[in-house]
Order: sequence, then structure tokens, then C-alpha cells
Amino acid sequence: MKLAGTSTPVARGRLIALAIIAVGIAALGYAAYRSSHYPATDDATIDADLVHVATPVGGRLLSLPVKENQHVAKGDTLFEIDPEPYRLTVRQAEADLAMAQASLETRRRALIVERANSSVADEQLRRAEANHALAARTVKRLAPLAAQGYVPTQQYDQSQVALRDAEVSLKQAQQQQAAAASTIGDEAEAQAAVQARQAALARARHSLGETVVRAPHDGYVTGLGVLSGETVAPGQSLFTLVASDEWFAVANFRETDLARISEGDCATVYSMIDRSQAMRGKVIGIGAGVLDGERINVPHALPLVQRSVNWVRVAQRFPVRVEIEEPPQKLVRMGASAMIEVRHGPACR
Repeated sequence: MKLAGTSTPVARGRLIALAIIAVGIAALGYAAYRSSHYPATDDATIDADLVHVATPVGGRLLSLPVKENQHVAKGDTLFEIDPEPYRLTVRQAEADLAMAQASLETRRRALIVERANSSVADEQLRRAEANHALAARTVKRLAPLAAQGYVPTQQYDQSQVALRDAEVSLKQAQQQQAAAASTIGDEAEAQAAVQARQAALARARHSLGETVVRAPHDGYVTGLGVLSGETVAPGQSLFTLVASDEWFAVANFRETDLARISEGDCATVYSMIDRSQAMRGKVIGIGAGVLDGERINVPHALPLVQRSVNWVRVAQRFPVRVEIEEPPQKLVRMGASAMIEVRHGPACR
């Protein structure tokens, strides 16, 4: 009876040990199944698009209504440059345009006068040509009659004088017509001046509009290091806007996992801020290449291959970009660590 009583705890212990071993084997099998079918990694970070907010124009920083880490909505005013110098530039450009337009009108009126003078000169030339032709015909008709004494010599002489006067008048009319035609210009230069002033005015108005900078996206202000009243230069970066309308996770997966990852696969993302809350995501991109740290590229030379051999080959990692769907704002911060598991097919349901 004593032997039988002592064998019962031993058998029970063996059963418990076998159960633990079976559970461990099952857990290892399940883990192996998941890792082989659903790639996962903890080498991931939360990512977002960044906008480096800079000053389009220079001047004194008149207003800066945002603060560090403040959330802004698309269209909110981020800062304002003193607009007064740019208003004056607009007024000057408007005055220059008015002067150019007045010059264009003056030139158009002058063209009307020049064309009228040319028309008068053309008419005078036609009249001189007709008079010259008539005088020439008269001399030609009277010449044989005067030789035979049918007309007085004085009449013939007067016809010759009239022909010479007609020739002089014709030459003068030709010169006047040429001079009048040469003085006719165009309004191209005046029109070009107007177009240049219009462009200058448009540029001045654009610069005036650039004195107020608004948020291009919903996001958070980070890296703010200026105060209102400072003078800034054109293109000077003032802070960074972390866009909050879209969030991503960038995971570095081993190259051996890439065959089981495709664009469109669903993903589960866990932010290290709170790993108890899962976020849904979708694979939107797989890195096409990474830099090989062991390769040395010398421009315009043959490849440089090192003599040493690494006996242990570590799988290369490639970035996989996952778009997070409607994440809780408290779980997503730029650069936060994350864990990602990728699924596909029926497992996405």
C-alpha cells in the first residue's frame, strides 16, 4: 500500500511535465508557423511626413501665433512678415504700370498722326506723278507742232518749263513720301514696357501675399526657435511641421521575409507608447534598395573588392512602409518605436 501511494505523485508529476513539454512544443510550433507565414519585427518606428516651414520673403517677423508642440489645422496662420514694405512696392509697381499705359496711349495717338501724314504724302506723290505725266505729254505733243510753226515758240517753251517744274515737284513729293513712311513706327516697345510693368506688379502682389504663411496640413509645430520681432531672411527655416493627417510605420524586415510581404497586405502595428493597443495598417511600399556598407565605389574606377571574407552572413534588412489607419493620436509620435506584424489573404479579415 505504501508503494502504491508513493507512485501516484510520481506519475502525476510525469503527466504534468509531459503536458508542459507538449504545451511548449505547441507554442514553439505556433510561433514557427506565425513567423513563417506572418513576418514580424520590432525594428520599426512611427513616421510621418514633414514640412520644413521657411519664410518665402524676408523682413521683420510681425506675428508668430504658434508655440512649440502646438497642433494646427490646415489653413491656420503660422506667422506673418511685416507687410508694409511690400505694400509700398505694390504701390510703386501700380504707378509704374500707369505711366507705361499712358506712354502706350501717347504712342498710339502719335501713330495716328504719323499714318495721316503718310497718307497725305502718298496723295501728294500721286498728284505730282499725274502732273509730271501731263507735262511730259504736252511737251511731246507740242514739239512737232512748234517745229512746223503751227504753235508759237513761247507756248512750247512754257510747256518745257512746266515739265521741269513737274519733275522738281515729283522729286520733292517722292522725298516727302519716303520721309513720312520712315517716321511711321509701332507700339511694340510701349506694349513691352506695359507687359514688364504688369509682371512687376504681379510679382509685387505675390510677395505681399507671401507675408502671411498658413499651415499646408494638419500637424504639430516642432523645432520652433524664433520670436516675433526678429528679422528673417528669405528662405530661412523657422520650424518643422509634423503632418498629423497621415501616419506611417517604417519597419526594417529581413530580406528572407520579403517574399511573404506584398503591397496591399494588412498589418498590425503596436506602438511602444502603449503596446496593449493594436493599430491596423496596410503595406504601401517596400524598399527597392539599401546602401551596402561593405562596398566601396570609387568614381570612374574598377570596383574595389575587399580580401576579407565574413564567415557569418547577417541577413540584410529592407524598409517596409505601412500606412496606419485612423491611429489614436496618443499612440503616434514621430520616431516612436513600434512592432509590426504583416498578414495577407484571409488573415486580414
